[in-house]
Amino acid sequence: MKLSIIIVNFNVKYFLEQCLYSVKKAIKNIEAEVIVVDNASTDGSLPYLQAKFDRVTFIGNPKNTGFASANNQALESCKGEYVLFLNPDTILAEDTLDSCLSFIDKNPGAGGLGIRMVDGSGNFLPESKRSFPTPLTSFFKLVGLSKVFPKSKLVGKYALGYLDQRQNHEVDVLAGAFLLGRRELLLKLKGFDETFFMYGEDIDLSYRIQKEGFKNYYFSESSIIHFKGESTRKGSLNYVKMFYQAMSIFVEKHYAGGKAKLFQVILQLAIWARALVAAIAQLLVKIRLPLLDAIIIFGSFKMVNWAWIKYVRGGEGFIEEIVNVSLPGFTLVFLISATLAGIYDSRYKPIKALYAAIVATVIMLAGYSLLPEQYRFSRGVILFGGVAAIIFITFSRWVLQKNGLVKDDYETSRQNKTLIVGSAQEYEEVLQLLRNAGLEERVIGRIAINGSKEDAVGTLDKLPALLLNFHSKEVIFCTGTLSYKQVIAYIQTLPSDIELRFHAKGSESIIGSTSKDSSGEVVALEGNYAISQPYQRRMKRIVDLAVALTLLITFPVHLIFAGPASVYNALLVLVGKKTWVSYAQAKNLPVIPDGILSTTGSPFKAAALQMPGEEQVDKLYARHFDWRTDVKMILKNYRKLGGKA
Repeated sequence: MKLSIIIVNFNVKYFLEQCLYSVKKAIKNIEAEVIVVDNASTDGSLPYLQAKFDRVTFIGNPKNTGFASANNQALESCKGEYVLFLNPDTILAEDTLDSCLSFIDKNPGAGGLGIRMVDGSGNFLPESKRSFPTPLTSFFKLVGLSKVFPKSKLVGKYALGYLDQRQNHEVDVLAGAFLLGRRELLLKLKGFDETFFMYGEDIDLSYRIQKEGFKNYYFSESSIIHFKGESTRKGSLNYVKMFYQAMSIFVEKHYAGGKAKLFQVILQLAIWARALVAAIAQLLVKIRLPLLDAIIIFGSFKMVNWAWIKYVRGGEGFIEEIVNVSLPGFTLVFLISATLAGIYDSRYKPIKALYAAIVATVIMLAGYSLLPEQYRFSRGVILFGGVAAIIFITFSRWVLQKNGLVKDDYETSRQNKTLIVGSAQEYEEVLQLLRNAGLEERVIGRIAINGSKEDAVGTLDKLPALLLNFHSKEVIFCTGTLSYKQVIAYIQTLPSDIELRFHAKGSESIIGSTSKDSSGEVVALEGNYAISQPYQRRMKRIVDLAVALTLLITFPVHLIFAGPASVYNALLVLVGKKTWVSYAQAKNLPVIPDGILSTTGSPFKAAALQMPGEEQVDKLYARHFDWRTDVKMILKNYRKLGGKA
């Protein structure tokens, strides 16, 4: 056998589905085997994929053994002359493996081969070719100088930015997302070192390949897509920590004496510098919009307060001490309401700002009515200040959106903005998936790929112009009639602000990822679940906390009517161990804690036998979740909060 392909999966079944469709075409002319090791996924990866790919060998692990261990597990049973370690969030071109195998066959000194990778937007990924992490190289990377001077032979050495990405090169490090090696050599080296958790095992293996007298090559004559959406965020403190730990293990293993100690000192300095930068950057990202809104809200109340005094009260001002407390208080209430409404989620939706304003205004007016007369401010200032705040916030978001500084809401922004590239049959497949997810209305039409305009709004050769004419921001590429190679080449020519999605003919999903710092987006036949949305998850937690605190504060009443266990359950919910309402039979659904009540309204029992219809009720609950559902369920089944039927 010529080739063994090993893919380790953990909860990315739709990305893996698209990957396997591309692999199927890439091995068409190769005697090959494909082995998928599933590291205890909870998204139903195994049953979903096993039914689709009968020629793929699936290994299901009862627990997550880690990337290195799972790859080594499959390596032991491989039969191919060559072994390819491949990430599940990749898409290969039809000729990728033929070209790579031809190159490595012609270069007997090659021990490992990496490939040119682009992300889900068609941008070249610098980690496709890297050098070993010497002390200075690691320092420049960790403090961010390598990004500032990527083509410098000194500062940008980590990603070898000075080497032409369109030419083959001998390099030090191969990326674990696509690492092709000789099976005998990999077995001799015992595969990946399992002491590495992430970001180091591929560097270590590349180093050991060279120590055996072989060379590592970066291969540029074919390209693959690596979505990167499922990995740790590159700007996060967690990434910095894991990268440092990986480098520390590497240094201890491969450097000795004073050089290793010097390396450790430099890494320590670099890690603190990068951690400080990352912490400041994260803080600025998190507070920039709330800070802007705070200024706008405070300014709005200040302006309305001034106008009210001048034109309504005839110049008679309010008590200064009350004003100095009230205006910052109004601002704080507005910001809390805005946060709970989801205005600071990754996608902005104008209606959320309106909800926040209404809630904040009602809360402030209610608070106003409870205050003693001598401490009351002005209902007019509260009301009109709230109206002014929402107008100015909405205007500021519009300006930020137009300048690309804030992402608009996905569903709203994509209405009548999506073009689908594919045959008529492929178009109908994608349309059905979008229809199932309630997203059909955003589709403009089909882009024909064979030159015929019949039932299409245009042809592929005119796509850039069509994007401008229709003001489209999303393109879904179908592969079937159009080859993966054509798609991978074409996406590299499109503007960077266009969001790209991919669908293999016959598959049941559409995938895409526009950033290495966030999870990918999926539309699937199985449906999208509202309970996965940050806003709904946050509101579910708020309902949990509100009900739990209410029960604990008024516990004597509930001891009688709901039973003593209701107080204990409230404590479990309060600390996040449980939620008030959860699935009756949690199967292949977004993960939430076990519940006090099931979606059917009965007390939750982990060992309960599945009753007819429960699984469907769970799916409907997850797909159409709204926090009001939990409130209604809790009120209706109040007497069962103690766990009694």
